[in-house]
Amino acid sequence: MASPEPTKIRNVAVVGHGGSGKTSLVESLLHSVGATTRLGKVDDGTSILDTDPEEQKRHITINMALASFTHAGTKINLIDTPGFADFAGDQHAALRVADAAIVFVDGSAGVQVGTQTVWSELENAETPRIVVAGRLDRENADFDRVLEQLREAYGIRVVPLHVPVGEHQELKATIDLLHGQILKGPNDPVAELSKEEADRVGAYRQQLVEAIVETDEDLLTRYLDGKELPYEELRDALHKAVREGRVIPVAASSAHKHVGLLALLNTVREMLPSPAEAGSLIGKSPSGDEIARKPDPSDRLSAFVFKTLADPFVGKLSYVRVYSGTLHHNTQIFDATKKESERVGQIFFLRGKEQEITDAVGAGDICAIPKLTATTTNATLCDKDAVILYDPIDFPPASFSVAIEPSSKADLDKLATALHKLTDEDPTLHVRREDATHETILSAIGEPAIEVAVHHLKDKFGVQVDMRTPRVPYRESIRGKAQAQGRYKRQTGGHGQFGDVFLEIEPQPAGSGVVYATRIVGGSVPRNFWPAVEKGVRETALRGVIAGYPLSDFKATLFDGSFHAVDSSEMSFKIAGSLALQNCVKEAQPFLLEPIMILEVLVPEDQMGDVLADLNSRRGRVLGMESTGAGLQKIKAHVPMAETFRYATDLRSMTGGRGTFSAEVLGYEECPSHIAQKVIAAHEEQAEEPAAAR
Repeated sequence: MASPEPTKIRNVAVVGHGGSGKTSLVESLLHSVGATTRLGKVDDGTSILDTDPEEQKRHITINMALASFTHAGTKINLIDTPGFADFAGDQHAALRVADAAIVFVDGSAGVQVGTQTVWSELENAETPRIVVAGRLDRENADFDRVLEQLREAYGIRVVPLHVPVGEHQELKATIDLLHGQILKGPNDPVAELSKEEADRVGAYRQQLVEAIVETDEDLLTRYLDGKELPYEELRDALHKAVREGRVIPVAASSAHKHVGLLALLNTVREMLPSPAEAGSLIGKSPSGDEIARKPDPSDRLSAFVFKTLADPFVGKLSYVRVYSGTLHHNTQIFDATKKESERVGQIFFLRGKEQEITDAVGAGDICAIPKLTATTTNATLCDKDAVILYDPIDFPPASFSVAIEPSSKADLDKLATALHKLTDEDPTLHVRREDATHETILSAIGEPAIEVAVHHLKDKFGVQVDMRTPRVPYRESIRGKAQAQGRYKRQTGGHGQFGDVFLEIEPQPAGSGVVYATRIVGGSVPRNFWPAVEKGVRETALRGVIAGYPLSDFKATLFDGSFHAVDSSEMSFKIAGSLALQNCVKEAQPFLLEPIMILEVLVPEDQMGDVLADLNSRRGRVLGMESTGAGLQKIKAHVPMAETFRYATDLRSMTGGRGTFSAEVLGYEECPSHIAQKVIAAHEEQAEEPAAAR
């Protein structure tokens, strides 16, 4: 398969609520056009598109899948996306490179949380779309109810284009209201409609025609004059209205019964925009100036990497949308993001894991390139002498974290490399080292995404890790001023060890860290030992004194001491400095600081009470609320980090998946005494255990 002209390409993301049947629809479309020889089934684990073992086990889509095929002279690139919020990163990536979307709605469940979420994203991006009401063969499916829900939620621009004939197990066909054709399977006509069905179809067709003519003044005038409107004119006007987002057609289908599939493919081909209609994409030159690249195969090359898959056996596979020019195999290209040249060997068109080799990919098309060395997701690929940079994908923020540690020494050796490959594959995963607790923190959008990531570490990269709730990175500080001595003396035969210092500590403003000074008079501590004392103070502050957390926001001053001409050494004064600080802190009213997060929570208005009550139970301070439209309220609150580790899961449970939030560290505040006492007691108990073991 070679790339056709951009006018003959359709790039369409298939989106919707998780578990609604998107993948089954794409599988049936592939089978109906002969692109696959067998019909894959999600529930049986035989889906052609769900190839990840975790997808097969959970019966859900975790990674986007590409499905390229040709229908009636048009190349269609469908991008099947995850519907569950935990794996929304791939949905964002797919919508970034698609020119249009199919919003799939379960005919029995209707408009769900995932429908609402993705609809908002499509609205913000002004993405042309059609809606497919599917699974209409199910017992409680109701096309009319789904259409009513859609119109209530999104307005009268949502209109029927295909309606079903029969219902549930008696579903026989769909009627294309624009063509006036009744289609069963690929081409089979069915018997004439009953009077009741004909009346229903007539009312729906009037709805469709009125929506179309309202977008075109000439058509509207002729329609009001009672003139017959030719099919071709209605078709062209509907295509324009869909491209502009002024009309959103609704199709009917059943993947199980193969009903409505041909009509849907014709709608994709006739109503959704091509890359040529989507127009030029704006990027930036190295100097920051805006550059436009046309969707023209003869223009300079520019392409965008929107997904990276890491396979331990095959290597890295990069999903690429070519925006301008032509990408050839066995050539050098330039990664403008990493500023490195890459060699393109083979190029594939993908259908799940099925790969079709091609020599070249033209503007507007989507392909996959294996084994690019440095290139990762969000990279712009171009000619080295015509550099352009496209904006990166705005991925959802991570909101759930765990601490991980390798299960064995062998796992430790491989962990860093495996985590790097894992985060390349999924940019919604983040790994960081928390210095205060000495933990490796893995963060993702939600708990299931963490579980899948840990399974991938084991299955793909042979690394097993243990998970636990992260420790809170508390800090220690002091309220008062104190002076104390630190004296270290040890005689072991021959030269001994001797160091003696007097230290003064006092509190400093928040954010000061550790301030160190000396005011030695008369050489009581020789100058060459001063750095050793400071090192002892700083290392002890890093380890903490009362609870094992970093001590900060204080000033330590070395003001006196003594030494021994033979036994004193840098090590002895370092230990003396450490002991002096520990003794000072005990007299300086030490206390614990806890990190405070600023949360922005977006929730439906009817669930505000539950969410506010929950925030109060988490010691949260609500700062304010504001309406964001569409029945949503934004709550801003300060909440201790200790109370937020499971908030992503709890909020989703409270709001039925409709609530979302973002969080970032605001600063530190004094920890309540009853919580501080528990933290200190746990530290002391932990310190006693090794001592008892010795």
